[in-house]
Parts: sequence; structure tokens; C-alpha cells
Amino acid sequence: MQVLLSFIISLLGLLSIKKELIDITWVEKLTGDYSFAKQRSIDCDAWCYEWAGANTIIATAGQKDTIHCYTLMNTATHCSLHLTLTNNSCLPTIVLKSIRFQGDKTYQCKEGFIKIDRPLWKRKILKAEFDFIFNNDENEKKIFWKGKIYTKIK
Repeated sequence: MQVLLSFIISLLGLLSIKKELIDITWVEKLTGDYSFAKQRSIDCDAWCYEWAGANTIIATAGQKDTIHCYTLMNTATHCSLHLTLTNNSCLPTIVLKSIRFQGDKTYQCKEGFIKIDRPLWKRKILKAEFDFIFNNDENEKKIFWKGKIYTKIK
């Protein structure tokens, strides 16, 4: 009976994790150091399982005012930040393609912010600053991803 009760409580906890939409803060001139853009498209810091750094993010236009962004993985980094930007909201997730565990895992954002430069957006350039915290159902370790983006929207 106790095992069944623990299972039900765990299941309810997983069902309560929802996809968190983050409101985009539009700014007329996003300031800060974006000198990294001469060599790479993202400057970031993160903690996620199997993360050792990322320096490239791809932004592509989708259907009806939607932009999809994702960081590239490499031999040491097996997780990717994904951003879906639609109208005035952003849906951040982290996708882990683990080499240690079976299958893929997606971490949902629980809070954070993103600021985007509106004039550059209109010219199909994503210049942004962000800071996101993600749900971690494995333990108490804080999963986060924060940084700056400067890339063309393809």
C-alpha cells in the first residue's frame, strides 16, 4: 500500500509540471557586451546534465510568426536549449540526449525572463538576453541556462 501511495504522489507531481510560457520583454536597444557575436552566436552559462558548454544557436522562421531556436550539441555537451518564440511569448525547454541513460529527456522551464531587441528583430536578427530555471524531477540540483544571443533568423 505504501508503494502504491508513493507512486501516486510521484505521478501527481509529474502531472503538475506544466510548460511555462515566458513573456518576452521587448526593448528598443538592448545594451551589454555582445562582442562574442564576431566568433559565435551565443554566450551562455548553464547547469544541466551532460553540459560542457555551447557556443552556437540556430534560429529559423517557422509558420505564422514563430521562430524556433536551438543550441548545437557536441562531443561533450549532450543537452540543447530550445526556444520557441511566438508573438509575445517564449517557450524554453532543454532536451537531453543522454549517453549515460536510456532515451531522451525534456526539462520544462519553471521561471525566468527573456529580453529581445525589437528593431533588430524586425531586421530578422535575434539579439537577446535570457535567464531560465528548469524543473528537475531527479533531485534538488538547480537546472539553469542564461546568457546572450546574437544571430540571424534564417
